[in-house]
Amino acid sequence: MSSNSKQIQLPIEVAKVDDGYLSAVLLCVSRVFPAVLNAAIDINLFDIIAKAHSSCDSTLSSSQIASLLPNQHPQLANRLDHILPLLASYSLLDCSIRTNHDGTRDRVYSLSPVGKYFAFDTDGSSLATLSTLVHRGLHDLWTDVTDAIVDPNRNNHFERVYGLPSFQYMETNAELNHMFKIAMAHTGPIEMKRVLKSYKGFEGVSTLVDVGGGVGETLKLILSAYPSIKGINFDLPQMIKNAPRHPGIEHIGGDMFKSIPNGDTILLKFVCHNWPDEDCIKFLKNCHKALPPHGKVVVLDHIIPEVPTSNDISKYTFALDNLMILTFGAKERTENEFEILCKNSGFSKFHVVRDLTVFLLLSRIRARDAYYSPSPRENLEEEDPREFQEALSSLQFFNPGDEPLNEEMPDGG
Repeated sequence: MSSNSKQIQLPIEVAKVDDGYLSAVLLCVSRVFPAVLNAAIDINLFDIIAKAHSSCDSTLSSSQIASLLPNQHPQLANRLDHILPLLASYSLLDCSIRTNHDGTRDRVYSLSPVGKYFAFDTDGSSLATLSTLVHRGLHDLWTDVTDAIVDPNRNNHFERVYGLPSFQYMETNAELNHMFKIAMAHTGPIEMKRVLKSYKGFEGVSTLVDVGGGVGETLKLILSAYPSIKGINFDLPQMIKNAPRHPGIEHIGGDMFKSIPNGDTILLKFVCHNWPDEDCIKFLKNCHKALPPHGKVVVLDHIIPEVPTSNDISKYTFALDNLMILTFGAKERTENEFEILCKNSGFSKFHVVRDLTVFLLLSRIRARDAYYSPSPRENLEEEDPREFQEALSSLQFFNPGDEPLNEEMPDGG
C-alpha cells in the first residue's frame, strides 16, 4: 500500500428502516449467501486472505485477492468485488476504505474473528468442509421438504430422497462418505478444544471409551491433556478399519446396539442427536451395563431451548434439529428430554455440567440406589462472560448422603 494512501473505517451501522419488512425480504433471498459462501470456500478465499495477513499484508483489495487466485481473467477482480461485500455484511470479513495516492478509493478486506473459522488453522481445523457437506453433499435433501412435513407416509425423508437410510447410503456413496469424514475430522478439534478448556471431568479417569469415535481424533485430543487415560475408540468395524495407531488408544470394532466395551467413563460425542429416543435408550442401557458402580457417561451434544428466541444459539440449534430429522429421523433435545432419556436408561443421577455456549455436557452416574433429588440451580454469572455468555445453570442430582457432584465442574462452577 502506498505511503500516501489512507484507510477509512466504514460505519458500523446505518439508519434503521422498517425492521420487520427488511427481515422478511432478507429471508426471501436467503439462498444467495450460502451459494456465495461455498464459492468462496471452493476458491480458498479465506485461506488466501489469512496467508496474506500472516505475510504482513493486513488488508487486501479485490484486485490484490484476484492476483492470488490460480484462474486469472480480466473480469475476476470485478466479480470478487460483488461477493466480498456480501461476505463482509455477514461478518466473515472486515472491510474498510483505502484512499490511494491518486484519489481513487478501494474496499479492502481482512479476515474477521468469524471468518477465521473458515480458514484452516495450524492443526487442520476449519468449518469450511462442514459447510460444503451441508450445502453440496446433502443438496438433494433440501428438495420436497414440504412433503416431509405433510405426507403421513414419509417417515424417513433421507431414504425417500436417496433410496437408502442415511448411514447405509454413506457406506455406498464414496464421495458423500468422504465429505462426511473430512467435515467431522476438521470440525472435531475446534469443538474439543472448547470442551477441554473448561471441562475437568476427565481428571482421574482410568479407561475412557469413546462410542462412535471414528478414527480416534477426539481421544487423541483428550489424551494429549490427560496422558494417563487408557483410551478405547469404539466404532463400527468399517469405520476403524484404517484408523491410525496412537499411543494409549485401542481401536475396537463393534455395534453399540449390541454391547459396548467396559470403562469407568464413556463418551458420547454428538451421538444422541443422530438417533430417535427408542434407539438412544438401547445404547444408553448398554453404556449402563459397561460401567462399574459410580461410573459415568459424558454426553457432548447440543441442547435446544424450551422457548425459541431470535439469538444465534436458538437459530443454530433449531436448524440442527431440522437437519437431524430430515437426515436421520432424529432430533436435538431440550434439557428435560435428556433427563428423561437418562432415567429411562437406568441411570440414577443426572448432572448438567456445562453449556459451552452451544454445547452441553451431561454426566450420568451409575449407582445402586435409584433415588435422586435435584439441588438448586447454581448461578454462573460469575463466570467469564466472554467465555460463557449463554451459560446454563448447573443441575446436580445426588443420592441421600452423597456429596454434590462437583468434581466435574470447572473451577468456580
